[in-house]
Amino acid sequence: MAQAASKTSKTCEICVSGPGRNYCEQCDQLFCDGCKISHLRAKISKNHSFLSGPNINPEVKQYCKEHDENFIYYCMECGTPVCKICAIKNHRRHDLSEIKESVEGIKAEVKNDIETKIRKLQSNGAEFDQGTHTYKADVKEVIQAIREEGKRLKEMIDQKVEDLINTVKEKDTRNVQTLQSVGNELKTALDQAKEQQKFYQDTKGIKDTTKLLQKLTQIKSQIDQIEVIQIPIMPSVKYDKKTVAESEIEKLFGELTFGETVKKEENPKPQKYVRVTRTAKQYIYRCFYCK
Repeated sequence: MAQAASKTSKTCEICVSGPGRNYCEQCDQLFCDGCKISHLRAKISKNHSFLSGPNINPEVKQYCKEHDENFIYYCMECGTPVCKICAIKNHRRHDLSEIKESVEGIKAEVKNDIETKIRKLQSNGAEFDQGTHTYKADVKEVIQAIREEGKRLKEMIDQKVEDLINTVKEKDTRNVQTLQSVGNELKTALDQAKEQQKFYQDTKGIKDTTKLLQKLTQIKSQIDQIEVIQIPIMPSVKYDKKTVAESEIEKLFGELTFGETVKKEENPKPQKYVRVTRTAKQYIYRCFYCK
């Protein structure tokens, strides 16, 4: 299948003097206003169609240059638009779909992927915030319990009280750092997903079907690479009191226990930014020549 034509000139290609504001889709040439009128008066080209305006960009044609036919199919095996002749000659036993329906299918899938990813990230973010809040409340509760017991034991155990509090705070500092790291990853992933959502919304202004297909494919590839950050097993801390004789200072205090700060793993050995291959939901058509 021939490649789409591209043009960089903005000068009329007929008289080579006037501004090329008009692009003939059949001839793949730029015309000034005067040459366009002459072109449409000619019997052989009176039915030609033009794209007009100062900002026309005929970089991608809507028809096959090799066969001068419109693109009407999309080959899912080759990932390219094809005309009816290309479909017979070069894509005989390939799965073909009608190009507009392919674009609509990919468009709907990209939109669904973005929205699903954002919902999951937002849900995980809310769960993460709730877990962090609960953990911090546990930390405060344990510190308060230690302080109350320290008051009861008065000066004899003041130093021990401070030692235990420092242990809690040191562990808490490490846990908070880990939680902040996970929180930053969640925010980054969400920002990336929203960025792709903006790119998707910008595609509403693209009228060119082939360009739209290329842009949607690019967005889909990017959104697939965004990892849904898993919520870690939230850290926890408890304090178990003991009743002992005053002479046994070390035994007067309970023991601190901490839950581990690790990510929940849905799959063993998860990897970041691993692209997941999925089957696109397309309208499949079998070539009627191939049966």
